[in-house]
Amino acid sequence: MAKVLGPYVTDSRGSFKQLRYGDGGADVYLSDDSMMANHISGKDVWDLLLQGAQAANWVIMPMDCPTCLTAPGQLEQLPEGLEENVVGVATGAELRAVIEAT
Repeated sequence: MAKVLGPYVTDSRGSFKQLRYGDGGADVYLSDDSMMANHISGKDVWDLLLQGAQAANWVIMPMDCPTCLTAPGQLEQLPEGLEENVVGVATGAELRAVIEAT
């Protein structure tokens, strides 16, 4: 994740990273095995966040939404109980659609 996001970091303080990408940006809090993003603006940055999740083989768990699988084989790796409400996402637009549907 850090390699994918790195070129687009405009401010960094500890785990906090501010991103600018394409038509928008996001604030992220990044650790070795997790990330939280907020203040996401624009459409392009969603593709960047998805690319980072794919590179790290992470699922995306938006609040009050289905768990978003970003790569094949992730369903089998989910903890018990999380496998019931999932959706695959391959683009930032698909990820945004899942979040906006709630």
